[in-house]
Amino acid sequence: MLEILAIFLAFCFGALAYHNLLKALALLIFLLPSYLWRLSFFGLPSSFLELLILALFLIFLIKDQNWRKFNFFQAKENLLSKKWQALLFLWLLASLFALFVNFNFSSLGLWRAYFLEPMMVFLVFIYAINKEKDLKLIYLSFSALLFSLFAIALFQALTAWNLPAAYDFPNPRRLTTLFSYPNALALFVAPLAIFLLSLAKIVQNQKERIIYFISAIMGFLLLIFARSEGAILALVIALFIFIFKKLRKNLERAIIFAASAFVLFFTPLKVYFYKIFGDLLWPNSEYFTSSLAVRGLQWQETFALLHDHWFFGAGINGYQKMMAIYHQITWLEIFLYPHNIFLNFWVELGLFGLLIFIGLLFFIFKTCWQLIKNQNILAWPLTLAWLTILIHGLVDVPYFKNDLSVLFFIFLALLIIAQKQGKAQG
Repeated sequence: MLEILAIFLAFCFGALAYHNLLKALALLIFLLPSYLWRLSFFGLPSSFLELLILALFLIFLIKDQNWRKFNFFQAKENLLSKKWQALLFLWLLASLFALFVNFNFSSLGLWRAYFLEPMMVFLVFIYAINKEKDLKLIYLSFSALLFSLFAIALFQALTAWNLPAAYDFPNPRRLTTLFSYPNALALFVAPLAIFLLSLAKIVQNQKERIIYFISAIMGFLLLIFARSEGAILALVIALFIFIFKKLRKNLERAIIFAASAFVLFFTPLKVYFYKIFGDLLWPNSEYFTSSLAVRGLQWQETFALLHDHWFFGAGINGYQKMMAIYHQITWLEIFLYPHNIFLNFWVELGLFGLLIFIGLLFFIFKTCWQLIKNQNILAWPLTLAWLTILIHGLVDVPYFKNDLSVLFFIFLALLIIAQKQGKAQG
């Protein structure tokens, strides 16, 4: 019965996409958490988000015969440069190799959700966005998403609705909103919040500035409600880089650097930072001390696995099964991923996939640097969002989730669109 309802709603969404592709894309962004509505068709797992993506992409291909535009040999029709075409082709190829390293129906479903469908959204985004006002609708969908999650968080705080017992009293309360654990909320919200905060500083329209600023503040409050130290620390570091880069005089930079060094080494905060590095690099394997120590122990066992499987890794969805052979710390569960962005891609996609990901990151930040030099309006919003994803990803999993993988490619599409715009004024 629920599957029939989902198909009906997806059909309505497809009708909207045929009438207005841009509005359907904005609605899809707002509904990114709808992957939590799990479905099954003929025994095969799916989600409501998957239905929406498939409907959007199918309508996109049919409408105005857009399928004709996917010709890698005609630059006039293809909006992607040869560089991005090659990178994304290799990215998809690496994911296919990883799929066959550990092929089963479960890994096939994850490949669809984490690699194929985000690319579909990416292509629709590239071709659907034509004007500045199109981008404004996307920004508003980001804001509406944070507004709605904040409202759900307030309701959850008052009623404990959908709050897992592990994150409620007598343990420290950590809100999750729609998600099953707090870090899922933090990984999703942090890049959106920092993007909108930076955008609010730049745009000229007062109404838009207020909307972006308030939604960004709500996003930051969500991180506090989730008690995600990784996300908060990533934002602080990203903002520090922004402030440091904005200072024009070497003396100002020297003062900021000296003040930061003083805080790190000569104030009570030094104990906190020493503990961070101590837990990550020299974790206690006898008993639980902190979540960061758990990360450090995960990395040690992951390196043991990669020592023997350095080229192919474990394949998509193969980490837990393969890790069982190398797992020595019995009180520690085997997680889905190693909780480090580089190790995550290495074990899932192998060495080839890791190198493609590093190449992708290189061109992402190279493009961000070019946008900053060209004073593009999206330069710092995108740079701060990517920095937050990368820094938080050093101790977590910022890609391998339905919503996060799509969000990753949405930010990539925004980056490429900004690159095509060149210098633009807010």
